[in-house]
This record gives sequence, C-alpha cells and structure tokens, in this order.
Amino acid sequence: MDKVFFAITAGWGFAVLVGAMASSALKGVAHLNPAVTFAMVVQQTWFINNGCFLLPALLLGQVAGALIGQIIVNIFYWKHIKDTVSDNPDFVLTIHTTGPTYRPAFFNFFAEFIGTFVLVAAILTIGKYKTFSLGSWEPLFVGLTVFGIGISLGRTTGYAINPVRDLIPRIVHFVLPLKNKGHSDWSYSWIPVVAPTCAGLATGGIFLLF
Repeated sequence: MDKVFFAITAGWGFAVLVGAMASSALKGVAHLNPAVTFAMVVQQTWFINNGCFLLPALLLGQVAGALIGQIIVNIFYWKHIKDTVSDNPDFVLTIHTTGPTYRPAFFNFFAEFIGTFVLVAAILTIGKYKTFSLGSWEPLFVGLTVFGIGISLGRTTGYAINPVRDLIPRIVHFVLPLKNKGHSDWSYSWIPVVAPTCAGLATGGIFLLF
C-alpha cells in the first residue's frame, strides 16, 4: 500500500470520527451517511420513537453537509487545482469523486455494497447489542471501522460507502468554473449511489432477523 492511499484512508477515518463526535456532543444523531439512515428506516424503531418527519430533514442535512464540505475543500486547494487542471484534469476529478481501478460494473457494485454493508453492520451492532456498547467511545469505533474498510477493501473503487459522499462532490465538479477540467465520469456515478443505498436497506433488513 502506498503512503498516499494510507494517508487518505487515515484522514477519512478521522473525519468520520470528528463528525460523529460533534453530532454526539450536540446531542444529535450521527446520521452522516444516508445508507445508515435507510438502515434505520428499515429498523423502524428509531423513526417510530423520533418521528418520520426527520427523514427528509436528515437527508437534506447530509446533502448540505457534502456540498458545503466540498466547497470548503475547493476553496482550500483552489490554487493547487488551478495549477493542476491543465496538466492533469483527472487529478482534479479525484479531489471530488471516487473512481474504480477497473471498470466492470458488477465487481464495482459488489465492492461498494460489501464495504457499506460492513460499515452499517458495525454501526447497527453498537446500537442493537448493548453488550457491545462502547458509550462515549462509539465515534472512535465508527472512525476505525471506516479506516479498516479503506485499508482492506478500498482500493477497488475508492470506497464511497456513502451515496452523498460521491454524488454531491461530483455535481460540484460538474459545475466547477474551470477550463480543461475534464469530464465528471457520469457513466460510473450511479454505482457509488445505488450500491451503498442497497447495502443500507439490506443490512437493516437482515438485522430485523436478530
């Protein structure tokens, strides 16, 4: 494993950790990922207790978070992006989106499905089985899970494992006001959206059996 990819996986894991910690500190629900939210919808109990009206609010917040986050990244690295876009437009795309090592749709869909399944299963396990409850350490556990998924499963597709993590930044790339920025690879874009969504629904359904 090269040092760049290791740094990416570590940074992503810590980012999830910080997001989950912030949500917990504000007495919110750490729904940073629509796949997790959809799993909770299937589980029903959480939404029965808290109101189904929260679903569109959560999804809107997730979209807004991905949009604001990507805009901040672009501003932070704007000079680097401008200096790079003419020589390596693919690099600019990778700042925004995930991408597969190989193009066969089935294998990429499978990779995203399994990665998201592992993540959602870990999160549901924390909440469902009190024996494994980690209390205030739960955000750390989730962050380490994301890091582990990246290290073990991430190289095939870049492991979006979150529908809005790929779709919203891809839209930002599409409207980015730069010449020679290249294409936004819309032919691949459905996989990191549909596969994590299906994984969230499937994981929630499986956990109903236990």
